[in-house]
Amino acid sequence: MRCEGYSREHVEERVNRALEMLGAPGDMAGRGDSVFVKVNNVIAAAPDSGVVTHPEIARAVALAFKRTGARVTIGDSPGGPFTPGMLKRVYDRTGISAAAADAGVELGLDTATVEVPFPEGKSLKRISMCRSMVESDCLVSVSKFKSHRYLNVTGPIKNLYGTVPGTTKFVYHSRFEDDTEFADLVVDVHLAARPAFHVLDAVEVTEGEGSRHGTVRKMDCLAASRDAFGLEELAVYIAGLEACDDKVLSAAVRRGLCSGDIAPVEVLGEDPGALRLSGFALPGRNFFSERLPALVAGRLSRLVAATPVPVRGECTLCGRCVDFCPRGAMTLGRRAAVVDTGRCIRCFCCDELCEQQAIEVRKPLLARLLRR
Repeated sequence: MRCEGYSREHVEERVNRALEMLGAPGDMAGRGDSVFVKVNNVIAAAPDSGVVTHPEIARAVALAFKRTGARVTIGDSPGGPFTPGMLKRVYDRTGISAAAADAGVELGLDTATVEVPFPEGKSLKRISMCRSMVESDCLVSVSKFKSHRYLNVTGPIKNLYGTVPGTTKFVYHSRFEDDTEFADLVVDVHLAARPAFHVLDAVEVTEGEGSRHGTVRKMDCLAASRDAFGLEELAVYIAGLEACDDKVLSAAVRRGLCSGDIAPVEVLGEDPGALRLSGFALPGRNFFSERLPALVAGRLSRLVAATPVPVRGECTLCGRCVDFCPRGAMTLGRRAAVVDTGRCIRCFCCDELCEQQAIEVRKPLLARLLRR
């Protein structure tokens, strides 16, 4: 659906129309069922940042499922301590607290976790997950399409990585530090979560250098599906990209979960070609390594790889980056945090989760010359 902005009436009409075309939500939830609306609230960012699910879309989806008589909860597991206080702070900042109150639904403050067996997993056979999400009768993912410094772009598939609680995300990240391995882990978590339905907020998105330093751009699209892989294929197409530009989608293609092409996907509503963008900017960190043989790129990676650098005067020495770095590459100095570039795996979790936006991503001179 074309969706031009986040005005309440417009969003509600678009969401309800999309759900109606897909026969939802009446056949998925009923009176007394538990529905968890899982948004993308990875960090306490403002609703208009292009980083988090906009609260108006979350509210409209929650209301649609509430009308079935279901017990609806809105929430997420942000990066950081998985505590009620941390959750509430993030929900307040992102507008989700107000959206839940206005819709008359619960906020997801339950911090219990469960170990979910997933014997068919490629990366993990047991996955620690948020109990309230995976044990709900109906898990509904409301994701945000955006650029991502480690995976190029993220959308419906990656959103379910948020079913992994708090800092456990970084524990898993440290075990699967290669971006290809991590993409496979993301697919495993998505499949283990067994979501029932997906709504994608691609009205205003970030492009360019990752979600925190990207540029907000209008994409004017809201989409929904029962299948996250088809929905991600559609989002990538509308962004004017190819499946190979999306590392998580590429992992799904390698595993035979989808084709990477929208040709086999039945698309209702508007013509995707009429919504398609041009010139969607991807992060630049992998420019060099993706264009040279692995042996050569590996040997020269330190000379050309982008590196996170805490900025003096902006870094408040809060220590969040130290706590969340999956490889322990961050320490607190006298005036700013310090990065051990020998340990850093360039996942840029520090950049994504720094609420002061005090992490600068710097490219060495050789990388800038090669790009030029």
